[in-house]
Amino acid sequence: MRESDERPVVVKVGGSLLRWDGLRGRLADFLRSDELRDARPVLIAGGGPVADAVRGLYATYALGEEAGHRLALRAMDVTAHALAALVDGSRVVETIADLPHAWARGLRPILAPRRFLEEVDERGSDPLPLSWSTTSDSIAARVAVHLGAGRLVLLKSESTTARSRREAAEIGHVDPVFVRACDGLRHVDSVDLRAPGTPAVRLD
Repeated sequence: MRESDERPVVVKVGGSLLRWDGLRGRLADFLRSDELRDARPVLIAGGGPVADAVRGLYATYALGEEAGHRLALRAMDVTAHALAALVDGSRVVETIADLPHAWARGLRPILAPRRFLEEVDERGSDPLPLSWSTTSDSIAARVAVHLGAGRLVLLKSESTTARSRREAAEIGHVDPVFVRACDGLRHVDSVDLRAPGTPAVRLD
């Protein structure tokens, strides 16, 4: 489906893909595809191996869930910069207000989400839980809702048989908070980036 309106498209790059040496080429192909050619993309990187290191600290030192969550948010800021090294014409931004400047310069912004969550989401009426149940999928969904995005695309290392957000959460394709985080978001697609030519799965 090609985006034809002016709303942003949020593209979440799964953390597991950061361990894959084919990510650079396959992601470049996806971002050049017809369906995103006229879109204003916002990329968000999953925590990947950096978040795994945080989980190790959490388990070893019995950190509280909130402390672990906040460290994991910093891990996503780190992986945002790692992703920027792989995506030509990209720029890491730390606030929502920086997005229009990146688009105006023809750049693909990669959002480091920590400040958005701490300064915007946590001060809202329905903040995401500060726990391990909230993963980067739900964070990307909440960003998409806040932006009024036309679409959220989850780039994954696997396909799914789910056809709804709730079913995707039940089988572990997304986290348990995802359905709530998506409230108000019209279109969510899951894409197996490792399998070229596999159609996106629309999660209703």
